[in-house]
Amino acid sequence: MNTAQVLLIVSLLAFAPGVVSAQTVEQLKQSLLATSDRSAQSRLYKQLGDAFVEKDDLEQAAEAYLRALEIGRDGFAVRERLQMAIYLSWADRLPESKAELNGILKQEPNNIAARTHLARVLAWSGELGDAIAQADLVLKNAPDHKEAMLVKADALQWQGRYLEAIPIYQQLVDRDSDYDARAGLTRSMLAVKNRTAALAGLNSLNPANARQKRDLAKLSDAVDQEASPALEGRYNYYHDSDRNRLNRYSLIGNAWNGNQKYGLNYRHTDDDDPSRDNRAEELQVNVYSRLTDRFAGGAGVGFTQLDDRHTSNFPTGYVRLDARLWSGSAGASVTREVLTDTAELIENRIRMTNVGLYLTQPLTERFSIHAGYNYKSFSDGNHANDLQFVSQYAIFLAPRIMIGHRFRFLDFQQQSRSGFFDPNNYLANRAFTSAYYENRYFYTYLEGFIGYQTFRRNGVASANVIHGGAGSLGVKPIAKLAVEVNVEGGNFAAGSASGFSYFIVGPRIVLRF
Repeated sequence: MNTAQVLLIVSLLAFAPGVVSAQTVEQLKQSLLATSDRSAQSRLYKQLGDAFVEKDDLEQAAEAYLRALEIGRDGFAVRERLQMAIYLSWADRLPESKAELNGILKQEPNNIAARTHLARVLAWSGELGDAIAQADLVLKNAPDHKEAMLVKADALQWQGRYLEAIPIYQQLVDRDSDYDARAGLTRSMLAVKNRTAALAGLNSLNPANARQKRDLAKLSDAVDQEASPALEGRYNYYHDSDRNRLNRYSLIGNAWNGNQKYGLNYRHTDDDDPSRDNRAEELQVNVYSRLTDRFAGGAGVGFTQLDDRHTSNFPTGYVRLDARLWSGSAGASVTREVLTDTAELIENRIRMTNVGLYLTQPLTERFSIHAGYNYKSFSDGNHANDLQFVSQYAIFLAPRIMIGHRFRFLDFQQQSRSGFFDPNNYLANRAFTSAYYENRYFYTYLEGFIGYQTFRRNGVASANVIHGGAGSLGVKPIAKLAVEVNVEGGNFAAGSASGFSYFIVGPRIVLRF
């Protein structure tokens, strides 16, 4: 077959009907083998990519398009290169798609379609700030451009800037009733705890294609996890190097009424050590409510019953306020609780009042920080300042693999010998790595750390290398049921009440209705 015949085949294929058979794919491959003309090869590879797209084989289509562009990019019109770049992104070849779109924009800086899709590819790549910047360039010249508005809203949502995303989504919904805008608005409403709006948005969604149907299934599950009544049962076994043992059984129920979440928590604890065997019962009623899109708050009230030589009852409770701040959150809380983690703490009837502040912020798409401060006052007259700082970086987003650093400063006024770890000038620095993976039927979380701690207690200085970790393994045999096993341990002194090497293991079951 000579070059003229190959070009004839190519020209005929260019005007062929949209339905492409397997025979056509084979014909194109044979034609590629029969010619050495680079112009003809690039055109044939482009036609082969189109054929694979018709067969919904995007991976092979991407390979064909990349060969076409590599051999003869200059032989294609800009609209053809743009279409190939779009298909490359659909095949998850995001770096290659981004490179081609940047090449188009270098040639045609005012190409709105190319810039809009570049913004979308950047968002899909996790480069959310750059995605917003590209969308804004489009919106500067075309303020009502639907796709650019949607890309910007999606990127804002993925950044956690829900209060900025919601008005854009709402504008698109009011104007076009677009599926993707409705879905984004529903996710944003769920994130700001507006359960009623999230449920209304979910019920208004009408998927028109397979992609939207898959997206709706995931969104329905997300709304269901956050907004459905749930019952949770948990058991934990605790053991430490000071021979403290704990068996704890918890039952937690939650239900919604409008945007108010009501909860009932019950916990039974059996503690023992070589000289004691004590018990604690705890019951608490909670309510947590969305106050505005920015603020949410909650409160709880209950009691703890301690039983060793005799039985005593103590009131417990908390007040909490959370706020959306920039791309993250901040909050404050006051709690009154009874310490029940060891038999000695139960015997000494130690109560604690805790005043806490926290701030959590993503600084980039992958780097985030968390800072927390707690002032703790104990019924034995002791008190402490507790400061923690966490910085972490996401190496991969799916599965989510993190590396980071945890700092903790803990300082008590004195050593009161009441059964809890009460050091002076406790300092700990820990490097950690964690991984989380989830699919429809299975999820797992793994974390390990190593670091160094120093403190003084009872006049004795200590300095130790510390190490440990935590993990969970869960299965979801049906959509509304999760069964998991959790494990935690290490020699991180501030990780347990008594300040020794410890180990915790136990199952957890969550049932949603």
